[in-house]
Amino acid sequence: MKKFIIGGIAGFLLATTLSAHAEEVTSLIGKTIQGAFPFQIEGKTIGTPAIVVDGTSYLPVRAYGEATGYDVSFDADLGISLKKKVVQPPLPSPTPSPSSTPGPVEGDPKSGYKAIKSVVFSLDDEKTKKSTGDFGLIQVDGAQYVSLSTVSSFYTVSWGEPMVQLSLNGQLVTLVATNSQYSKGTGAFTYDGTIYINLTMLKLKGSVNGDTLVLMEDI
Repeated sequence: MKKFIIGGIAGFLLATTLSAHAEEVTSLIGKTIQGAFPFQIEGKTIGTPAIVVDGTSYLPVRAYGEATGYDVSFDADLGISLKKKVVQPPLPSPTPSPSSTPGPVEGDPKSGYKAIKSVVFSLDDEKTKKSTGDFGLIQVDGAQYVSLSTVSSFYTVSWGEPMVQLSLNGQLVTLVATNSQYSKGTGAFTYDGTIYINLTMLKLKGSVNGDTLVLMEDI
């Protein structure tokens, strides 16, 4: 059986009896290691093996300590020290101040958004028109809102802060605010930098087929 010089045994091994005295450790110097065996803690095998010297089993201090929640240190004068690791409790989540807590929102425009690629404008007394591009439709709280660009191909849009004027065939149809926030039933609001108009302001209703929106008179 292979022999090992274990002069550094005090820095690496812990007797399973946990009662070895200095003179007992000294007496092990030069002794033959009779065996090396794997050992487990709570069913988990530790990588560094235990050894047997003169019929007594010894465990590797660092491997044992780290596996059982101890910090292991060595000092030439003081020897080996095991200290229970201090686990810092998780920091509590900060409680938002009343001023930063958002108020109740009636509906979520983001969840009702749909990208539209083509718009068909069909009125009884108007020739059916079609426009293609990147448009937006928001359906929220039972209302339909279209981006200003969605109807700009069919209506004349006149800008005048803080209102936008929409006209059809020279006749004023509606005025909408340019900076309103969404609320249930509002006529228009700004979302993601774009003005959205409630179709009821234009006396229209929308029908969606895939990524096509058909605008018709809401009679």
